[in-house]
Amino acid sequence: MAVLLLFLTLVGAPTSRSEWKLPSGVTMDADSDCAYVPSVARQSGRRVPALLILSCVSAKPVDLDTCRMIFDSLGWTLFTCRRTRNHRSSDSNHYDIVHTLRKLRRNPAVDTDRVFMFGFSGQGVQAMFTLFKEPELVRGIVAICPHAAAVPLADWPSLQGHLVYLVTRQQDWNRLDNEKMCQLFNENGLMTELAMTPGEHGPGPCTEVLTGCRWLDRNSKASKH
Repeated sequence: MAVLLLFLTLVGAPTSRSEWKLPSGVTMDADSDCAYVPSVARQSGRRVPALLILSCVSAKPVDLDTCRMIFDSLGWTLFTCRRTRNHRSSDSNHYDIVHTLRKLRRNPAVDTDRVFMFGFSGQGVQAMFTLFKEPELVRGIVAICPHAAAVPLADWPSLQGHLVYLVTRQQDWNRLDNEKMCQLFNENGLMTELAMTPGEHGPGPCTEVLTGCRWLDRNSKASKH
């Protein structure tokens, strides 16, 4: 998707769009949502999977540049949702995420059967929130160190064929939540994988999210939606 999770560092956001330098290949729309679209998809009309990246501190253009590993390795289209962030209501975040999802699904380069989301910690929970409320818009998620607050929203029949890749840490305060969610989701037909790594609650290396996206890629091809 440079260290992938630099965009999760708790730093202040720029105060205006004029302060944002667009990395090569990144476009930004009127909502300050950004995108990478593979040239092969633009030129050939081929549709590719899409990953919507959520940031704890509101996504910026650099977030796509730090996520280039996923773009380069898998050939996916990458998008950001500018407005969602921590310390904001889940419903407000959800409204803006759905707006972004509907825009990206209209992009001719996007395979609308394979739209995914990624978030760390509170934004991992937010990704799960949106998956559970809008399963027709999202096929699966990568969630790093989330807790279980969104679980009561799950409507199991509507989630059949969907995918969740969870990551927890051995000393993460959310570890037990992740272990329980993995078991619960699999028992109810939501294909789920749990990766456990050393350390405490925190973002990991770029390869961690790429591994999750490869898992989503492989299993979304193997299972019918």
